Amino acid sequence: MGFRPFVFRLATELGLTGWVRNSPAGVELELQGNTEQLARFDERLQSELPPLAVISSLKSADIPVVSGETGFAILASSDGSHEAQITPDSALCADCLRELSDPADRRFRHPFITCTNCGPRWTIVTGIPYDRPLTTMAAFQLCTSCEAEYRNPLDRRFHAQPIACLDCGPQLSLIPPHADPLGQAIALLQQGRIVAVKGLGGYHLAVDACNTDAVARLRQRKQRDEKPFAVMVPDLATAQQLAELSELEERLLVGPEAPVVIVGRRAATPVADLVAPGSLWIGLLLAYTPLHQMLFADTGLKALVMTSANASDEPMLSDDAEAAEQLPGIADAILTHNRPIQVRTDDSVLRVFQGQPLFYRRSRGYVPRPVLLPFDAGKILAVGAELKNTICLTRGNQAFLSQHIGDLKNEATLDTFRQTINHLGSIMEIRPERVVCDQHPDYLSTRYADELGLPLLRVQHHHAHLASCMAENGLDGDVIGVIFDGTGLGDDGTVWGGEFLVGGYAGVQRAGHLKQIRLPGGDLAAKEPWRMAVAWLWEPLGEAVWQLPGMPALAATDRQLLQVMLERGINAPLTSSAGRLFDAAAFLLGAATRNNFDGQAGMALEALAETATATGLLPYHLQPGRPFQLDLAPLLLGLVQRLQAGESVASLAWAFHASLATAVLEGCELIRNETGFDRVALSGGVFQNRLLTELVYTFLAKSHFSVFIHRLVPPNDGGICLGQAAIAARRS
Repeated sequence: MGFRPFVFRLATELGLTGWVRNSPAGVELELQGNTEQLARFDERLQSELPPLAVISSLKSADIPVVSGETGFAILASSDGSHEAQITPDSALCADCLRELSDPADRRFRHPFITCTNCGPRWTIVTGIPYDRPLTTMAAFQLCTSCEAEYRNPLDRRFHAQPIACLDCGPQLSLIPPHADPLGQAIALLQQGRIVAVKGLGGYHLAVDACNTDAVARLRQRKQRDEKPFAVMVPDLATAQQLAELSELEERLLVGPEAPVVIVGRRAATPVADLVAPGSLWIGLLLAYTPLHQMLFADTGLKALVMTSANASDEPMLSDDAEAAEQLPGIADAILTHNRPIQVRTDDSVLRVFQGQPLFYRRSRGYVPRPVLLPFDAGKILAVGAELKNTICLTRGNQAFLSQHIGDLKNEATLDTFRQTINHLGSIMEIRPERVVCDQHPDYLSTRYADELGLPLLRVQHHHAHLASCMAENGLDGDVIGVIFDGTGLGDDGTVWGGEFLVGGYAGVQRAGHLKQIRLPGGDLAAKEPWRMAVAWLWEPLGEAVWQLPGMPALAATDRQLLQVMLERGINAPLTSSAGRLFDAAAFLLGAATRNNFDGQAGMALEALAETATATGLLPYHLQPGRPFQLDLAPLLLGLVQRLQAGESVASLAWAFHASLATAVLEGCELIRNETGFDRVALSGGVFQNRLLTELVYTFLAKSHFSVFIHRLVPPNDGGICLGQAAIAARRS
């Protein structure tokens, strides 16, 4: 990350003598000079850090004067080790962007321009120590000019492992072949064609985001009906034209991590509505590599859809041979290059909540940056869950979460899962002594853990969610956990998902939950929200439920079959899922008729509610007991009745969120009265819903609860491996 060269330059400039080196404890410095020089060094060391450097702690002590020192040196590691962390991939820095655009610079229009302050790191490292021979740049011999920069401690490219130039670096190519790969790719994009582009961590499918026909063609070929696409723009000024941005959203967009930031789109933008159908939000990211920047430079292209290139439910393509085989049916051309990708890594996705980032996906730009635990965990492998899978390896108090792997439902994703575990363990030099997994026996991650032959701990899904939030917030002891998500195997064998837990790492009790109802059709109920509306309202409405607007016109025999499912539990397991509750409400208000992707109905309901103002709450019933139950059938019935009375769907969507938040508050107050606990952790994928989280947080805080949410990992299953690791550590 350029820290030792920075120290070298600073010490030399101030006339100090001594040395700097890596050690197992971090970076060690020995400095000699007068009091004023040393004080100035200490001040500037912390105020002028390189862009990718962070000082987590700093300790200093006076030592005796060393005679004979005449200069300052960068020494080899104190014990020959390579303890320095591997940094995440970083977006193109301002200096390299300026050189990329300067006709007088020797790296003018070099698609792989980089320096110590930017460029690929994690996606190219093949081994340790992190040095050029152990990266995918090993095959590119530095020319004389690049070699001189690489060896010069005063140069911005000193020991920047990926550096090269037009003479000695990677080269672009196009499939089908063309004499001008970049020019032809740009021409195709201008014509509304689809171009696959090889990025840092894999291939993206790119198309002009302002061309409705082009976006429609991409949806048809990728078989992605409604899930929003991310949109890449060249700079912040363009992003400001497309979206209403807060100061923090702007800082996130231009930061070295360069994530996709979900922001409020402007009412009138040139971006096609098909990019994010029916949504008030748009996922924006800035062009974070030199190649991406060159797609926009003087081309007239304002915004590009930039979505992962992969078949449905499979990982993002990163292998050149696989891309050449699989993408021609989707892309009209493939813009590629000959620098291999070692680690497949998707873009990170986040949004702003209460003035801080909230992750939806933690991946490129953040991995493998560790999450610090409030205790020593030893060496543990946590293999995560099934959906949005990530894995975690611990070393002491450091928890290294992997990049986003995906949904573990096929062999291709399982292969990526295995590769990720092996690579992360190798690079971080962690050979796990224990493994922890979800208690669901049919998850592929659970089966993998079973086969390792290591001491194994199985953890209940929602307990892991709670522990994840506790661990990243440095909590210990017992807390109240409100865990809302779509599904997770409960201790009683039913499907949980709307849980009030009490406890901590050592164990939890189920203090309350949403009333359990049937999932008619099993997994099909997660795809067709009308099924959940029927399940919730069958008891109060009976056959009248079929008269509700939007209900499918089923034959009498099919309706009878569904009734049998609900009454006898045939192919209709019990669930307390909050995610399925949102599906039912979204259907009843006409916000969604189908879930074509995970959480679609809930997202539509949230978007609808955000257009309304406060209105009267809806009824619900809290049935006391151990555990207590929240019966929300009255809430859904109230939606129907007030809708029939002419109330707007937007105000009712808001009332649904506010009423559910009120029910959460009542449940937490009941637990506090019984236990005295006043700390509440919110976790689970439903708490990606910003409106619900805001309301729950506000209501609890006003009632004098201390509320903790996720900031370092996603609240969805992408953060669950952290909780698994924390539980295993504290139980050992």
